[in-house]
Amino acid sequence: MNLPDLKKQSSDAADFRLMLASVEKRLLAGELTESDRSFLARSDIRRHLNPTQKVRWAALAQMAGEVETALSILAAVNRETPDNEAAWKARLELLTALGRNQELAQVLASAKAFLDDGVLKPFMEAGDEKRVEQPVSEDALPSDGPFERLRRRQERIERYLSIFSGRSDVFARQWVDRAAGKQGYVPVRRGLSPQDVEDHLKGGKTYGVYLLKEDNTVAFGAVDADLKNEFRKLPLTGENRRRIHREKVYMVSRMKELAKAAGTETLVEFSGGKGFHFWFFFKPPAPADAVRLFLTGFQETLAGDLSAFSLEVFPKQDRLGGKGLGNLIKLPLGVHRLTGKVSCFPECADRSQGAQLDFLSHVRFLSPDQLKESTSSPGKGPPLIHPRWKAWAETYPELFALERKCPPLGQVIAACRNGMPPAQREERVLLQTIGFLPRAKRLLHYLMGSVPDYNPHLVDFKLSRLRGTPMGCQRIHSLMSFDGDFCEFSRISKYRHPLLHVDGWTDASSVGRAEKVENLSGALENLKAAIDQVLIFVT
Repeated sequence: MNLPDLKKQSSDAADFRLMLASVEKRLLAGELTESDRSFLARSDIRRHLNPTQKVRWAALAQMAGEVETALSILAAVNRETPDNEAAWKARLELLTALGRNQELAQVLASAKAFLDDGVLKPFMEAGDEKRVEQPVSEDALPSDGPFERLRRRQERIERYLSIFSGRSDVFARQWVDRAAGKQGYVPVRRGLSPQDVEDHLKGGKTYGVYLLKEDNTVAFGAVDADLKNEFRKLPLTGENRRRIHREKVYMVSRMKELAKAAGTETLVEFSGGKGFHFWFFFKPPAPADAVRLFLTGFQETLAGDLSAFSLEVFPKQDRLGGKGLGNLIKLPLGVHRLTGKVSCFPECADRSQGAQLDFLSHVRFLSPDQLKESTSSPGKGPPLIHPRWKAWAETYPELFALERKCPPLGQVIAACRNGMPPAQREERVLLQTIGFLPRAKRLLHYLMGSVPDYNPHLVDFKLSRLRGTPMGCQRIHSLMSFDGDFCEFSRISKYRHPLLHVDGWTDASSVGRAEKVENLSGALENLKAAIDQVLIFVT
C-alpha cells in the first residue's frame, strides 16, 4: 500500500477518508497488510478527520488487533470533543473487554461530567462485578517468564480447538458488506490451525466451523438466540429496549434451568451481534440426530415464551448429504465483522481474553450414553426441578408455577429475581395478579426485595389499595407488548387470568387487601414476610 505524502495533502481530508475505506475493505476481507497497520497507527492523520471518522478509525484499529492504538484515538476524541457519546462508550466497552479495571474507573470518573447516569450504569456495574473476588487467572500468578506465558497460551489454544472441534478438512471465514448491511462466509479448504485461532482471537479475521464431522457426529451443538428483525431498526423506543432486556434476562435464566433439569449445563455467549449462543458439548462426539433432537426440545420449550428473540438449533442436519458441508456457526471470542463488537462469555466477570479462555476449563461434557438418558424434550411431561432451585420452588410454589407457565408474567418475575427493577407497567401487572393470592404480601416482598430501590412500606401501601379481580391475560399481553400465544388452562373459566395456573386457586381465594389482620393465618404470613425482609439485608 503506497501512502500519500501527508504534507502535500494535509488539506485534503477526502483522501484520508478514502484510505480508511480501503483499509476497512482489506481488513474485512482478511487481507490486512503491515502497511495498513502502520497507517492505522499514524497519529498525524487525526487532525484530518472529524470525530465520527476518528471513532470509526479506532474501531478499525481494534478489529485489526491494535487495541492500544484504538484506546489512544478514543482518548484523543474524549479530550477534543468531550460531548461525543459514541467515543466514550467505545472506550469504556474496550476497557471492559480488556479487564483494565483501574483505567476503567478513571475513565468513568471523567465521563460523568458529560454522560447521563443511564449511559454509564452498565459500565459501573461491570466494574463492581470485577471488584468481587474472582478466581485468580493464571496470568496474574508468578511465572518463569515468556516461555511459561507461551506455554499457557498454547494450552489455552489447544483447549479451544478441542472443545470447538468441527470438520477437520474445512472451516469458514466471515465477510461483511457494511454498506448493504450484509454478511456471509466463504469456505477455507483446510483444517483449522492454532494460528487461525490466534488470528480469530486477535480480531484480524473471524472464523466459523462446520459442526458435522465426516462420520455425522458433532462435538458440540448450540441454540442460537437472535434478536428479531423488527427490533434491529434504530432508534428503539424505551419500551422496546426494556422489553428486549427483560426477555434476555428471562431467556438466559430459563435456558440455564432447563439445561440443569436435563442433567447438563450450558455455556452462555454474547455473540457480538444482536443475540446469544447457548453451547452444549459432547465427549466423545455424539450422533448429530440425537444432539439436534435434544436441543430442539429446548427450542420448543422456550420459543413460545419469547417475542423479541428467535431461536435456532445447530446442527440443522442429521447427516451430510452429497457434496454439502452442512451448517456452520461462528466461533466464540472473536470480532463480529458487522458490528465490530467482541463476543464474550458474560458469566465470566473478567473480560480479559486470558480469563475468558480459562473459563472454558469449566465446561461440562455429555457422553452419547448420557445424551440418550437425558430428557430429549425438556418441556414434555412433569417439570424436572434441579436441586439448586428446589428450595425456591418449595418456598414460593406460586411464583415457580407462574414463571414457567405464564411467559409475560414469568419474564417480570425472572427480571425481579435477577435484581432488575420493574417498570411502572410491569409493577402494575405484578400487583394486579400476584397481589390477589392468599400469600400476596410475602410473595411481593420477596420479589421487590431483590431490586435496588426496594421500599417495603410502599409495597404494603400499594397492596392495601388493591381491589377488584386479577388482571386478565389479554390486558397483560397488551401492557407488556407480548406477541406470543395465550396460555392453555387445564381448568375451564369464563375469565382467563394467570392465577388459574396456581394449584388450589379459586375465585374465592381472592381476599381484601386491608392492612388490618383479621385471622391467625394472615398474621403468620405477615410475620414470614417480615422475616424475609430482614434476611434480605443480613445475607
